[in-house]
Amino acid sequence: MNGRTGKGVDDLYTPEITNVGGFDNTTSVVCTVQNDALKVAAVLNEIQGLNHEGTKHVGVPAVFGMNFQAVSVGQKLLMDNPGGGCTADTDPAINGQRGGYIDGLGTPSAVLAYGLKKTDDALWQFIHGLRNAGIYDSTLIIVTAKHGQSPINLEKLVKPGHFADLVCTATNCKTSEGAKIITDAGNNCPEGPCGWVQDDDIGLIWLPDQSKTKLVADYLNQNAKALYIDEVMSGEELRLKFRDPLNDSRTPDIIVQPVYGTIYTKPTSNKVAEHGGFSFGDTNVGLIVSNPGTDPRVVKTPVLTSQVAATILKSLRIDPSELEAVRMEGIPVLPFLFDAGGPENE
Repeated sequence: MNGRTGKGVDDLYTPEITNVGGFDNTTSVVCTVQNDALKVAAVLNEIQGLNHEGTKHVGVPAVFGMNFQAVSVGQKLLMDNPGGGCTADTDPAINGQRGGYIDGLGTPSAVLAYGLKKTDDALWQFIHGLRNAGIYDSTLIIVTAKHGQSPINLEKLVKPGHFADLVCTATNCKTSEGAKIITDAGNNCPEGPCGWVQDDDIGLIWLPDQSKTKLVADYLNQNAKALYIDEVMSGEELRLKFRDPLNDSRTPDIIVQPVYGTIYTKPTSNKVAEHGGFSFGDTNVGLIVSNPGTDPRVVKTPVLTSQVAATILKSLRIDPSELEAVRMEGIPVLPFLFDAGGPENE
């Protein structure tokens, strides 16, 4: 986050929502809201020109913000607070209830509605804080998300098991070389580099032997129906969209996009939705840009969340092309924000 200079962030506050061996706030939307509230309080302190703890005056940041988790958790939970671990003012109306949406139209469950309401309340806290500090008129507020969740319609939900285990139900892992490679990678064999399989509503496969990429991709395509696969991406198709896995070890050798609604997890898992894939639900998110000097309108021009960074720079009177990613990918600012009212509108 500090960038190449190592000095990009002046005040960092990112309390973990969950940790290995510690309490998992994401088992309950109520506890998730509590975790979000820690960050809300930090931003409210920064709006007043204080550090996130509220103990020292450091000046109002040029750019500040946070991430909310409550809506994401509310979308995913099969049951809110199933083990009773969240005891912090647990709302009896949602305790033990199913999250997600109640129909294909996107009507939120009580669990999700709770997360939406608390997030909306927090945004109002920011607006009131900005007004009290006298900087509301000069602040550009951007609300968006890095991902959506799928499926919205729970009638489409399928949880067949983890991908590396699933291949053994489709074919004989002892006789099929492609299946054996994936199984070894998924179970992370005890000796030597075996690759890795990461799954949710997508499958990311790193192979121990990249010369076997076509063999494994062919195996997956041949068994697509049994493995709930919609698309297998590898080779040139993958390199056109991502970095070349032959040159960058962070890029998977094969990407599997499952049939919509499929989550590669155990049928007993406490989730009714997930993110990470390329489905419509995963990749279409809300984007609201607000400032008192901007006329309300709905923009139907297709945009990308990557345009947000360029827009932030423009709003600070910094040339967006100063950002390397903007130059490399030719990313424009969000439309209609800076082309009305002349320079004073900025």
